[in-house]
Amino acid sequence: MNVKQQDMENATHGILSNFRFMFKEQWTFEKKQVFVWILRILSDLIVSLLGIYFPKVVLDSIGQSISSSEFLFRIGILTVVLIIFQYASFFSEQSVIIGAIRILNMRFYIGKDWKTLDVDYSIAMSKEGKMKIEKGHSAINRNVYVNMASYYINLVEFLKSMLGLISFSTVILLLNPIVILILLVTYLIDGIVSIKVQKWEISIKEERAVVNRRLGYVLDDISNSLMAKDIKIYKMMNWINENTSKYIDESKELEKRVQRKYINRQLIEVLLVFVRNGGAYLYLLWSMFHSNMTIGDFILYFGAITGFGQWLSQIVSRISGLSNANYLVDDYRYLLETKDHMKREKGTEIPDVKALCEIRFEDVSFQYEGSNHTILNHINLTINKGEKLAVVGNNGAGKSTFIKLVCGLLEPISGRILFNGIDIREYNRDEYYKLISASFQNVCLLPMSIAMNIGYNNDSSIDKEKLHEAVKLAGLDEKITSLPNGMDTELVPSVVEGGINLSGGETQKLMLARAIYKEAPLIILDEPTAALDPIAEQEMYLKYNDLTKNRTAIYISHRLSSTRFCDHIILLDQGTIKESGTHDELMKLSGKYKELFEIQSQYYKSDAEGVEE
Repeated sequence: MNVKQQDMENATHGILSNFRFMFKEQWTFEKKQVFVWILRILSDLIVSLLGIYFPKVVLDSIGQSISSSEFLFRIGILTVVLIIFQYASFFSEQSVIIGAIRILNMRFYIGKDWKTLDVDYSIAMSKEGKMKIEKGHSAINRNVYVNMASYYINLVEFLKSMLGLISFSTVILLLNPIVILILLVTYLIDGIVSIKVQKWEISIKEERAVVNRRLGYVLDDISNSLMAKDIKIYKMMNWINENTSKYIDESKELEKRVQRKYINRQLIEVLLVFVRNGGAYLYLLWSMFHSNMTIGDFILYFGAITGFGQWLSQIVSRISGLSNANYLVDDYRYLLETKDHMKREKGTEIPDVKALCEIRFEDVSFQYEGSNHTILNHINLTINKGEKLAVVGNNGAGKSTFIKLVCGLLEPISGRILFNGIDIREYNRDEYYKLISASFQNVCLLPMSIAMNIGYNNDSSIDKEKLHEAVKLAGLDEKITSLPNGMDTELVPSVVEGGINLSGGETQKLMLARAIYKEAPLIILDEPTAALDPIAEQEMYLKYNDLTKNRTAIYISHRLSSTRFCDHIILLDQGTIKESGTHDELMKLSGKYKELFEIQSQYYKSDAEGVEE
């Protein structure tokens, strides 16, 4: 990302732009909430005005010596009106908060999660992309009073405070405009100090995001139950404790800096309160003794001056809250407005999903953004229609990157990849995914039935015959038959009551069944036997031709004994294709492939000899 782009992302969309965005989001999500805002503003304003007017009526009525019936009538009417509007104020206040929670959970959270999942894989994995996602998450994290949904609460209260200020100012003008001037000047100073502190806090949000990400890793990610075995066996607790303490200290020190700023601001505010309120009350007392002001008028003006200060204080507080929320809205919008590199509009019409496909690499190179290390370097390769290709090589050779490029998850920095003669970048990204079935090492199980996890659609549209065939080919039929609910058995017990967990091998078979069921013209099997026992692995090899029937297949494996089932093998080494051919051809070549194969074979022979002895 260049300097100009970075500056643009550090800037704000603007107050009006964010207001339009948030208002449109609310109006689209739930229109009635806007009318709740209006009710909140008007009802609370009326309650405040009645609060300073009520004592004046009582005292003036006593001073006028009116009849008890008229006195009770006046007080009764005001009391009923006050109760009605107090109830409306309380009800609307709670409704504003509940409405903010609703749009946060049902729109903003979903919007953030969907964008995180939907954005181009290359963007999500980049440093800038991860930072955007972290900021987007922080924008909706924590409670509704401090995250981006607080925009609505602060906006409503700010508008209410502005109307309250105008109303009380009108009352004070009847006393003396100088009083308003004193109050405004002192609150203006308070507001400037508050905004400067707020801007300083916003300026350290990048630092805060980094600290939170580090702390989040040791507190959340590393506490994952899947890591517990390694942590216990390799005694990693000392490292975890040391780094947890380190990151907590960093977080505490950062928050101390923030608190020191706010303490200094509060000290200034105490001094300003003494100046403005003390001066206003002294003037009011002087007027009381040097004019014909009634006790009721005194109480009215006293309440107006006190209320004026409260309204101004609320305005300052809400401006601070709106400013913070405004920056959080920026972070959320920058994530949602992230532009994909890959084509999302209408692209070239995709081929028939039931027809065989050809994949061709033309001088393809790739390196991750911000890195000087080339992962793949000038790859030229044709995978013919219906061909079964095995990709082998040591860890770090570029096998996973090769697969991600074929899938369209990553884009080459040079060269191109053709699917049936068309550059895959010309296809609509999501349409292109229809052409690929894949079984990856990192799996995604959903809290739903086995059938749904394989068929990834509504029950009514799952082809039962095709589903059972996929399960049988994947070798999962015996397990499913043993379950009381069969295909309807639900997974992920931590989410679904009565759900079950599958073993590593069973999960891998499920992923294989999912890939088979899809019937895409290109099937990718990434270490499909890694979690299988030897018998299940051998059964899969025997079924390999049936698994990949009428498809072009790419097979990734560290076990070279499995590659003989493939038509073509490439060996990747340091980002290039070092060797290419059939198993027999590569063995005759006596190169790296043969060396690796014989090393692995030696282990198999040693195991067999050990058993015979």
